[in-house]
Amino acid sequence: MRHGCEHDEAMGPGPGEPSASERSLDALTAEADACSPPAGLLSRFRTFESFAYRDFSLAFFGALLSNVGSWMQIVALGWIVYDLTSSSQALGFVNALSGLPVTFLAVVAGALADRWDRRKLLIFAQAALMLQAIAFGALYQTGKISMAWIYSLVLLGGVFQALTSPAWQAMTPELVPPQSLMNAIALNSAQFNAARFLGPVAGGAVFALLGVTAVFYVNAASFLFVIAALAMIRLAQQRPHRSPGSARDTLLGGVRYAREHSRVAWLLLSAAVLTTFGMPFAALLPAIAKSVLGLKETGYSALMAANGAGALTSALVVATLSRRIRRERIIRVGYVVMGLGILVLALSRQPHLSGFVLFAIGAAFLAIVSSINTSLQLAADPTVRGRVMALFVMAFMGMMPVGSALFGWLAERTGVQVAIAIGGAVVIAYGLVLLARPALICEGDTPC
Repeated sequence: MRHGCEHDEAMGPGPGEPSASERSLDALTAEADACSPPAGLLSRFRTFESFAYRDFSLAFFGALLSNVGSWMQIVALGWIVYDLTSSSQALGFVNALSGLPVTFLAVVAGALADRWDRRKLLIFAQAALMLQAIAFGALYQTGKISMAWIYSLVLLGGVFQALTSPAWQAMTPELVPPQSLMNAIALNSAQFNAARFLGPVAGGAVFALLGVTAVFYVNAASFLFVIAALAMIRLAQQRPHRSPGSARDTLLGGVRYAREHSRVAWLLLSAAVLTTFGMPFAALLPAIAKSVLGLKETGYSALMAANGAGALTSALVVATLSRRIRRERIIRVGYVVMGLGILVLALSRQPHLSGFVLFAIGAAFLAIVSSINTSLQLAADPTVRGRVMALFVMAFMGMMPVGSALFGWLAERTGVQVAIAIGGAVVIAYGLVLLARPALICEGDTPC
């Protein structure tokens, strides 16, 4: 059952009262006793405090089961693509197709998230993705699967993912009160990373026992859980925001808001810098593992696992300490820690040292992303939150192919270690700028 304070926060402030985005985290935390989850086992452990809220729990477990299914499909689809083409380039192209729509549709998706009922939009998209999985299964089962079908269905799925990513992001503040928002975002990150581990394992088991076709059908069934969860959620704000003005004004509302609010603009820039210069090491990691460290497939997998384990551990730590540490401080220090880790990775020739720094990089990356996400959610006015989060999705996911392509080109000309080191240096430099000028991302006059 919802608490009255949660409902009041979600519905907005009363006349003359400051909005949640205008109040410091300390002010929100001061109200925690009045707005805390009901007494019980979960509420005694801050790590899982958001589970005390029914709607968050429904969304969390529905998304977890669906994401496990999606990772199962990714494994099976990769196998099919390589079996059909024997081409690493085809694998890369399929991956690019799935992410490409984010770059072009994020602004439109943000407008949809603000103007349409977010819950209905998400249910429609999940149903479409379920049909995509069924189509993959039917095509493979009948022997009609081809690269043309794969490219078309992957691109179509990417479109639906792009159109709903801002809605997922913007819905989170309606599931928990503001003082639990960072905890909820961190738990969602933990959920995604857990699915990244469980999906391939479950996919391999289904693949071995029942065959490739069954993987697609199991993934299709997994969407029923998230659809059911979304249908059961009772959001405090179910009325979509209908902003006056032309369609063009609606589409550009998030851009205009970011331009008028420098803190929002700097947070978005921070996400873009992190993705463009901090993440290319992941795309170049196979080259590091094979050419520099002399590892084979299992060694490379271990390095990837270390990075994922760091992210998962960080998500749980951030969820536990979400009310005790300042988001802006995490961002500023996190950039320096992550940049130093990338530099050490570029210089390392020892697999164990590389695994250790990859754990640290994953932890720093997750902490930064969770903090930027939370700060943007609280800073954005509810009427434009979907469009602002669309810009976050564009800066975070849309810039990833750009960074990978740029540093791939750079690695061909300077060497993979030099290219990774350059990215690490830029990340450190940006972190030092934020340390020197904390007001760029801090909330009003709040010391951070």
